Amino acid sequence: MPDPVDIIVGKNVRTLRAKRRISQLELGEALGLTFQQIQKYEKGTNRVSASKLHQIAVFLGVDISELFEGANPSDGSARPGLSPEAYELALHYDKLRSAAGKEAVKTILSIMTGESYIEALR
Repeated sequence: MPDPVDIIVGKNVRTLRAKRRISQLELGEALGLTFQQIQKYEKGTNRVSASKLHQIAVFLGVDISELFEGANPSDGSARPGLSPEAYELALHYDKLRSAAGKEAVKTILSIMTGESYIEALR
């Protein structure tokens, strides 16, 4: 199973690359890699070396810290028990400012899973 930080870094690479409308092939060529290797990086299947992280950040024009956004193991944000999709959903949920919005999300998820919110937490 991929390390949660590798998954987060891969998701951030994918997001930043897509925002700049750069294909996996273009990024791969810039780094001397195949697009398949970029896919593996973005899925977190393969760990990205420090030198490649630096090259990716330079090519995308971002600070290297942006590739690690959301990965702070000391505060528990890299949660091994969550799938990448669940972790991403949790990040979006935490950004909601409205208490009513948060309640709406919990209600929708409870209806979709057929469980009450409290049961889902157990």
